[in-house]
Amino acid sequence: MPGRFAVKIEGRERIVELDEGAKPRVDDVEIDVEVVEAEPGVWVLRRGNEQTVASVDGAGTKMTVEIRRPGADPLVLAAEVTDARRAKIAVPPRAGNDATPVTVRSPIPGRVIKLLVKAEDSVKAGQTIVVLEAMKMENELRAPRAGRISAVRCAEGTAVEAGQDLVTIA
Repeated sequence: MPGRFAVKIEGRERIVELDEGAKPRVDDVEIDVEVVEAEPGVWVLRRGNEQTVASVDGAGTKMTVEIRRPGADPLVLAAEVTDARRAKIAVPPRAGNDATPVTVRSPIPGRVIKLLVKAEDSVKAGQTIVVLEAMKMENELRAPRAGRISAVRCAEGTAVEAGQDLVTIA
């Protein structure tokens, strides 16, 4: 997906340039990372021996990006992507019920051992909302942004698959 884009995450906007065969640029600074589309919506970013997987879900300008790095908790972010020429006139996302819903998905197969929220609860960005157990390790899944829990699609003690929807934040 070559092009020049304005990417806004958590109120901070960056200009991202992607060209086939060239290193990506962020705010006119070349980033030393190789970007490969593994499959539609899934990108692998490599720097030396390090690898990060970014899964992009969404249509139009509103997207959810899940970033997975070995040895680190997955990070789920809401992003607004527009043509870079419109960056100066882009409307900032509004908080509350008008914000784009974000779905927190299970990054790995496992078992829900703690469900710390219920529908209609208010959450803060970074607050732990679900704890998964996989391979005898606990993985805390955190809210990518502040909002209200609009849907809970899991229960304590249940098995979940990788990519399964767990909680939606509106």
